[in-house]
Amino acid sequence: MSVSSQANSTAARLARWLLGCAVRHWPEQNRAWGLALAAEIDETASAFETVRWSLGGIMLFTRSVLSSAWKWMKLPTGSSLSGEANGPKGPSLLPKRSRMFTVAVLGAASLLLALPEGREAIRTVRASWQGFQQSNSDVRTLKELAARAEKEKDASTLAFVALGTSDPEQAAALTERAVSLDPELIWVYGARNYRPKNDPPRAEWLARLQAADPDNAIPYLLEAYSVADPRVEKLYDHGSPKDADFEAAESDSKWIELMERAFGAPRYDDYFQRHYQLTGTLWNRDKNLSPTVVLSGLWSHAIPNLLNLMIFADVKIHEAQKARAAGDLIRAESLLNEVDSFGVRMADGSETDIAQLIAWTVSQRADKELAVVYSSAGKTEDERIVTTRLDQIEKRFKEMRHAHNPTRGAGTQTFRREAILVESFGILCVVAAFGALAGISMLELWPGRTQETQPIWRKVFCWLADHGPATLLVASVAFLMSFLPFERAFAEYRASNYSLPNQERLMESMWGLLEIPRYLMGGSFAVSVWTFVTIALSALLLLVLVRGFYRMRRTVAKAA
Repeated sequence: MSVSSQANSTAARLARWLLGCAVRHWPEQNRAWGLALAAEIDETASAFETVRWSLGGIMLFTRSVLSSAWKWMKLPTGSSLSGEANGPKGPSLLPKRSRMFTVAVLGAASLLLALPEGREAIRTVRASWQGFQQSNSDVRTLKELAARAEKEKDASTLAFVALGTSDPEQAAALTERAVSLDPELIWVYGARNYRPKNDPPRAEWLARLQAADPDNAIPYLLEAYSVADPRVEKLYDHGSPKDADFEAAESDSKWIELMERAFGAPRYDDYFQRHYQLTGTLWNRDKNLSPTVVLSGLWSHAIPNLLNLMIFADVKIHEAQKARAAGDLIRAESLLNEVDSFGVRMADGSETDIAQLIAWTVSQRADKELAVVYSSAGKTEDERIVTTRLDQIEKRFKEMRHAHNPTRGAGTQTFRREAILVESFGILCVVAAFGALAGISMLELWPGRTQETQPIWRKVFCWLADHGPATLLVASVAFLMSFLPFERAFAEYRASNYSLPNQERLMESMWGLLEIPRYLMGGSFAVSVWTFVTIALSALLLLVLVRGFYRMRRTVAKAA
């Protein structure tokens, strides 16, 4: 036999084998055609005719399979091509919707949720249920960003990861690398959230920051807290501080020197604006980042130790009180004006509510004592001015509370209402998806079990297969529509260079999304559940008693 004959013989055997496989899997309705084709293949005169006959049979098999699949798709979930439900012994109860309808509806819902807007909504809501805490996935994302930035020598991304990661060692290494690539990013030294006991700021970093930004109070405040004697923080341990407590704090000369330089600095810049711009730029560049990755750095942005700041303000005020008692009103006024001026600069340069609250508290304490000094000196006009300032500070305190600020309060309440809709529709999507999956799986994958179950359970599975996909589609549309205000807040943040209203809208939207997760995972929800269960059981018991009473009356009436 020649080589050509051997090849033709091999091709003929392969053709027969393929046709045999097709016959074994031929649809039952027209399997006779496949058997006839298999029987006739041995009558072919040559290997070429064998191959051609086999290919024709396979094409016929493909058309038959597609035709049967189309007919099968037009049948309800759980039914077979024989017209019965999962075989001759199957129950007649079937869903009303065809498989094609179910697949189309599920596909539409999946497509909606797979859109960029859908993915962003899912990421955001999922992060809210985790309390916007970094997950393992977020940690991996930050590491991948750092690796890519290192490869591309992207200093901005390195700084972004350094400010967002919770790993102190990685943060320190990335901070050094970012500043070495771009010295303009030296402000990152003052924006990292240090932990003095576990992750204190490096002395050389603070020295370089002070040299680069000598007129800013922040570098001095950060260093003062890191070197403060433990006795300084114990000033309020025994209630109102005594002279001995103030003397203990004043004995820390290094701390006093740094705090004096901070209070005397002409500027207060906590670097939040630069951090905000950096985060917005990175998020605008990579919109697929989760909100947790993007905002974790902003939420952990460093602020000076506020207790430390209040202690020094009280030390200065106590020094002014001693000067007033000694009759040195000029020195007392100078000391108090220094504290008041620092509080004003801090309030103007701070971007967080808590820092502004402390700043106004510092000014308020200084102004109250300043009013006493002016009263002692007989400076009525100056006393009136200071009293007016105290009224303004009190007004600022009220404005910082949402209940006394209609604009901010209305915005927060609006986002809370919208967040309830988002979270509710998100929960409905999950429930509908699981319900549809359970109903379809039981009818398609475990037909024997559904045939043996009670009719009520069969009805439940059919109802889930019928209404689960449609509910998922409607809930998905509502979920995305209700998320639009949050999407707009994100877009405004990414598009703006820096705008306080945009920053407030962003934060209000994120805190609004925490409302339902906090409630459902907190003690209030447990109380609500047990209250509902108690009421339901009480109502059920009352219903049983009432029915028993009426039955007893009917029995007595019939006996009479």
